[in-house]
Amino acid sequence: IDFGDATALDRIALPDSVQRLVLSLVDRFSESQKITVKVASVIGRVFQAAWLWGVYPQIGDATRVRADLETLRRQELLLPAPGEPELTYFFRQVITQGVTYESLPFAVKSALHEQIGDFLEATYAGALDSVLDLLAFHYDRSENLAKRRLYLRRAGEAAQALYANDAAIDYFTRVLPLLPPEDHPNVLLRLGQVLDLIGQW
Repeated sequence: IDFGDATALDRIALPDSVQRLVLSLVDRFSESQKITVKVASVIGRVFQAAWLWGVYPQIGDATRVRADLETLRRQELLLPAPGEPELTYFFRQVITQGVTYESLPFAVKSALHEQIGDFLEATYAGALDSVLDLLAFHYDRSENLAKRRLYLRRAGEAAQALYANDAAIDYFTRVLPLLPPEDHPNVLLRLGQVLDLIGQW
């Protein structure tokens, strides 16, 4: 599994027995700890602790969430990420994140992805370019069509500027079906430029 590949979890096929085992392990924890695991699973395999209460205030205040994270760390469900300036954790097993995420109803996942996008917009308001990939990732899994269009397109343009050609092609290809016909020419032009650059036009 490539942990840098945002779609990797979508391609994991797990036996039902493994999924049941993971869910039974998560169910051992308190209600607030289970919510912490579920929200974290939507943020990603690696996440800053502050994002949890920033994205989902109902989870509790910072003191409560830190205590829950410490319990989850002692049980080795989560581990602290070394060398990070902010308190950061990661799922010890990517399968735990994947199964927990997939256990959530679609509407819950969609709403949380939008809340994460909104949190990123507010937190990085002066530096959105630094989190365009995350904004595109989370809003694209939400029901917010306007933000899906905006950030898939911006992420594609940023990738094109950096000659990250595969990423640019992916973003432009994903945003095209979401756009009204009058916006197609500009995106098609950019997509054509990238394809021409790599000799696929």
